[in-house]
Amino acid sequence: MINGSLARRYSQALFEIASQTSLDTIDADLRELTKLIEENEEVKSTLLHPHVSLNVKKSIMDKLLGDDFSEITRNFFYLLIDKKRENLLPFIQREFSKLADEARQVVEAKVASAIELSASQLEGLKKAIGRMTGKDVRIKSEVRGELIGGVLIQVGDRVMDGTIAHALNRMREDLRRTSEKPQEVGVK
Repeated sequence: MINGSLARRYSQALFEIASQTSLDTIDADLRELTKLIEENEEVKSTLLHPHVSLNVKKSIMDKLLGDDFSEITRNFFYLLIDKKRENLLPFIQREFSKLADEARQVVEAKVASAIELSASQLEGLKKAIGRMTGKDVRIKSEVRGELIGGVLIQVGDRVMDGTIAHALNRMREDLRRTSEKPQEVGVK
């Protein structure tokens, strides 16, 4: 809980700076930096180790970052290291991306289906969700065989379940409810 509120405060502060300079660049930098750290176990363990000095952490990150990251992103991450909050980076990145998406009028839709959807199917979903939300849509697609067929779409807190598995479960529940009711037998 504390990590969430701290991450929101840091991301809000960075967002205020980024919205005056280069929102897209800093958003991309944070995504890349988080991915770099999360995918490299050695770097991650060094950054999170309490007995590695701040200067060593900064030196390692300086070599890894090279010239690929903006000065604002670099200074922000060094501030996190100085405050011993580098563990918050993934949370900050998610919160920052939410703020950036809101500012750009972009919504993320998670689409799950039993088989991989074609580009035209994804484009059709993107347009339909765009009409529904009034925003630009970024789709994250995944294949989940247990869905049997159809699609499961999540946009923010809203879930639209058009899967065969969901329809079968609804049908099963309807059958249970009707079978539990006493049946009237008409006598003629």
